[in-house]
Amino acid sequence: MSIANEHQLYVVMNGRVIGDVQRTGKRRMRLRYSDSRGQSFTPLSVSMPGPIGRYRESILDPWLSGLLPDRPETLRQWRRQFGISHENDAYSLLRHVGEDLAGAAQFVRPERLEAVLERSGRLIPLDGPRIAEMLRRAKADLPVSDIDNGQGKFSLAGAQAKIALHRTEGGWTDPSGSVPSTHILKPAIPGMTDQDLVEAVTLRTASYLELSVAKCSVEEFGDERAIVVERYDRAQQSDGRWIRVHQEDMCQALGMWPTRKYESQGGPGAVSLADLIRRESRQPSDDVRRLVRALIFNWLVCGTDAHARNYSLLLSGQTIRLAPLYDLNSHLAYSDGSGNSLSMSVGGMFHADRITVDNWVRFAPALHIEPDWLRNEIDRQRESLLDAMAAAAASTDIAIYDSPAVRRLLSNTADWMDRRFERGGR
Repeated sequence: MSIANEHQLYVVMNGRVIGDVQRTGKRRMRLRYSDSRGQSFTPLSVSMPGPIGRYRESILDPWLSGLLPDRPETLRQWRRQFGISHENDAYSLLRHVGEDLAGAAQFVRPERLEAVLERSGRLIPLDGPRIAEMLRRAKADLPVSDIDNGQGKFSLAGAQAKIALHRTEGGWTDPSGSVPSTHILKPAIPGMTDQDLVEAVTLRTASYLELSVAKCSVEEFGDERAIVVERYDRAQQSDGRWIRVHQEDMCQALGMWPTRKYESQGGPGAVSLADLIRRESRQPSDDVRRLVRALIFNWLVCGTDAHARNYSLLLSGQTIRLAPLYDLNSHLAYSDGSGNSLSMSVGGMFHADRITVDNWVRFAPALHIEPDWLRNEIDRQRESLLDAMAAAAASTDIAIYDSPAVRRLLSNTADWMDRRFERGGR
């Protein structure tokens, strides 16, 4: 490989080069968009809107880092595997794992560009035992795919072990090249028994409360079980071909490092997200309300890890909308709510059990929301929450396990709601 090739990555979205990233020094790089006049243009980020101009490492490096896992051991394994000596080197890692990421962008080495533009790729059939082994390897932070590294490995952001696969009518496959993954498979978090079931219940509860969320199921693969999440950043066209849909999380959209995802650590809070949506969304009032519904839901279920990276924007041309919710997890399966802190404060207050409806109402103007609407939304969710959660827990793929963690979730949520609303919660 030439020296020039080592310092360039093409940025491809659904078979079209939209620009390139070039490393110009040890810690320096720039993004340059291609000339897109007369064509529909989707930028990498609202923080790098284009379509002309160049963006330097101060904004580009944090954004690229947001495409990588949060798991330090996974990153160490990748650096060893690919011979990368420096930590915090997202560019070098994406040279090896940049062809299937969150969103539509693929980061493609020059020698791979022709194959990606020709939409070439492979789907390797997988049986249950093979997927089980991939899940075990993901939990152990080991390489999970047999596909040659040069063919484009996936990278998924977040702290939880997970793999990305492509589902066909005939079953599960391991995709490569231009063929996107369609689902994310996540085993339970170690130390949190049946966490996969709890996450599925939480997601479905939100759906039953009419929040927009990613679809999920709980499935077994050999001797492993996982929550299977349908990717909202993938879409199947009428000809059966799958395309990638672009998205970015809120840290990326705000130009912040992924390590600053918690408000208490200097990351974005609810006001920053609401302000961003007001500036960028095609339908700002609707999307701000969707955000506030999610914030309320995470308070009601003690969703303690609902940080900025668990909210995203969808980008399509000049249309920007709030993405469906994902990674929803109630902590009430593992605690009674006492002392739990939220990832985003309500008017500066993080402790979930100290937040009242009056706190929310006073917070409404900062969120660009009418106080009466916010109070009514809290009432709407709380009145239906327990029934919605019971219905979610009764789903066949969850109920079959008769999980003590799920039973505890239902019981603790009922007690938590009593404390919040019947004993001074207002």
